[in-house]
Amino acid sequence: MKRLLLLTIFLIVSVISAQNVDVRDYKVPISKATTFRANGFWNWSQVGDSVSGNTANATVLFRKFYTSLPFAWFINVDATGGRDAGKKNYDVKFDGSIRKYIWDREDWFGFSRIRAERANNYDRISSDFTIGAGYGRYINATALAKAVRIEEHLLKEKIISDFLPKEIMINIANIIERQQEYINLYGPEVYETQWFNDIEKQIASSNVLKTPGIGSIGILRMRQVLFGINERVNERYYGWDLSAGALFPITTRDTSKAGSPNLALTGRYSFPFNWSTQMNIVAEVSTPIDTVFAKQVLANTGVDFIYELSNRINLLAGYRLGIYKPATASAYIDNLVNVSFLYYIENNIYFGINAAYEKLARSPKRLSTSITLSYNLY
Repeated sequence: MKRLLLLTIFLIVSVISAQNVDVRDYKVPISKATTFRANGFWNWSQVGDSVSGNTANATVLFRKFYTSLPFAWFINVDATGGRDAGKKNYDVKFDGSIRKYIWDREDWFGFSRIRAERANNYDRISSDFTIGAGYGRYINATALAKAVRIEEHLLKEKIISDFLPKEIMINIANIIERQQEYINLYGPEVYETQWFNDIEKQIASSNVLKTPGIGSIGILRMRQVLFGINERVNERYYGWDLSAGALFPITTRDTSKAGSPNLALTGRYSFPFNWSTQMNIVAEVSTPIDTVFAKQVLANTGVDFIYELSNRINLLAGYRLGIYKPATASAYIDNLVNVSFLYYIENNIYFGINAAYEKLARSPKRLSTSITLSYNLY
């Protein structure tokens, strides 16, 4: 109870002592983000002339989304593969969706979604298609998070005397967001000068700059943040959406016939406690639209928690709960907990210390630990 009280006080103090600008102040007509991450390990052991262990595993994660006032799309790919005791295994999942907002200034939308999965124990690709409607928006505020990180450096170096005004911070974030526009306009070789000049002009327009310009140390800190040199700014999201639709199975993992359409309900929610702490939640529920409606149910939910202990060290914790309730049998419940400390080394390379707890349906509990190197391609 004491630890919970201390954590609550910490979060409250963090919120009330934050910068002049909040994550949810960032409202842009276009929001986009791309994440491409890979990691893996290989273990080899030999006794005499005999190989006693040869285990390898790799994972790839790809996330890309684009959202604007009238239109949005999302692409998610998760792939794992490896070799253990001479047996190969893999699992590849694809999830893509498109949504069209009915009114530019309102949050009602129609959507379509297609999912596919193939694993080594599947006879063929499993796939389904969903069409429906929903309400809500997701905003990527990572550009504003980078502006806040730059502001922190400028305060530490005593280049500015106080937090920058909210309007200035949002203007800086908009300039950061338009990096590709600067590249297209000025060319990849010289755009950086103009890009940084425009950011510096915004800082200079405030009343907190203590020097005529931000100087060489200010430029150095800006480059470290904007190009991920010796530090990493995690993606920042806020917002929520709810959707309902009809899910049509296309193919199954075996040779059986695809079943009846399903009613599918999905919800997402991202809440940034402050500039170093964020929580993301996603939940999905589906049931066949036939005689077993509400008797046969598939539900999945996930919670992710991200805390930046420093500019280089991140704590990531996640929980996944899966429930499958057949119409005439008891439910199968899967639980998975992951906790990782990631240390940013350089050039998008992370050193990770990981622990996991897994309990899949009627299988025994499984505890595991690992040390990994992961690489963020971009």
